[in-house]
Amino acid sequence: MPFKEKPLVDFREEMVLLALDGRVSVTEVAEQFGVCRPTVRMWLDRYRDGGRAGLEDRSHATQHCPHKTSREIEDRIVAAAEECRAGAKKIRQRLIDAEPDVAWPSQSTFDAIFARRGLSTPARKRQKAPTPFAFVRRFPATQPGELFTMDYKGQFRVGTGEYCYPITIMDFISCYVLCCEAQRNTTFDTAWGAIDRTLREYGCPVAMQSDNGTPFGVPNGGISSIAVELMKRDIQPVYNRPGKPQDNGRHERMHRELKRKTARPPARTIPLQQRRFPPFIHDYNYELPHEGIGMQRPANLFCGGARPYPNRIPKPEYQPCWETRKVNSIGQIKWCGHDLFIGAALAGETIACELAADDLVIVRYYRFTLGRFDERTLKFL
Repeated sequence: MPFKEKPLVDFREEMVLLALDGRVSVTEVAEQFGVCRPTVRMWLDRYRDGGRAGLEDRSHATQHCPHKTSREIEDRIVAAAEECRAGAKKIRQRLIDAEPDVAWPSQSTFDAIFARRGLSTPARKRQKAPTPFAFVRRFPATQPGELFTMDYKGQFRVGTGEYCYPITIMDFISCYVLCCEAQRNTTFDTAWGAIDRTLREYGCPVAMQSDNGTPFGVPNGGISSIAVELMKRDIQPVYNRPGKPQDNGRHERMHRELKRKTARPPARTIPLQQRRFPPFIHDYNYELPHEGIGMQRPANLFCGGARPYPNRIPKPEYQPCWETRKVNSIGQIKWCGHDLFIGAALAGETIACELAADDLVIVRYYRFTLGRFDERTLKFL
């Protein structure tokens, strides 16, 4: 007949009952069952508390974690996130600033709470645009006021069915939002009106950056009317690289916040939609700390544009050795008896052509280089 092994609970119960009998000491029970006296006492205590069920094996998982975030603190973090609708880093910095005496958890704990409570949003990949554009370059801004960025926050329908096109302007270094206007179209007149009002209020930067979409640029890489107006005010137009929205990443990040806080759902009319923008701008500039500027607030860094808005627009001045041409009504100039297209936005303006080496001609407008062309083929390079 095979040997039948006694269940461990039966073994423990036998040991406990023998110790409870009182005729045998705990020491003798421990020696008889080959365990130590604390083990006998432990099973005695469990048996008194839970009977035979108390002799079952228990999980070895930690029953108490002294460093675990309390439910109260977690609920306060979630409430702050739902109120401000910002990321974990900004919410943590804001809570620390508001209540520095509270032992707020680490950033990794904030991230875990946001993920567990469904407050984190995964980033979406953007499609790339293959077309090359003029003025595509990076402007090396180092101080607030040197580089402004501008863009449209797409378009969406308000409650009446009318499309709304919010135009936004922001300082690149400080992330200070300068303008957010709900417009009914993307024509030059409406866009430049917002840009001009912003420049008059805050001053002019050294450069302004945008994508090459209408009305900031021209799809075929030409010169837009907005670029011409900027150059007249001694502001360098700068465009993102095709398919590289990260060139204007700070502006894109602001747009995600703008859409989430002001357009979900949109207002009933465009004027009512516009009323939502000033509170957002105030919170973005003065309330929320920003990771990209060392968890500071934009209003603490921005002091205005690099120079004041000009009282008058000067006429372009060129070197005496440069040949000047006036652009005709369809954007062309005459060069060596041939028509050369420069840009329709420059119609009526005077440009300069500097003869360079290897039959190359550099085209200039004010202090800016528009490009260069081969004098033999009349093709821009």
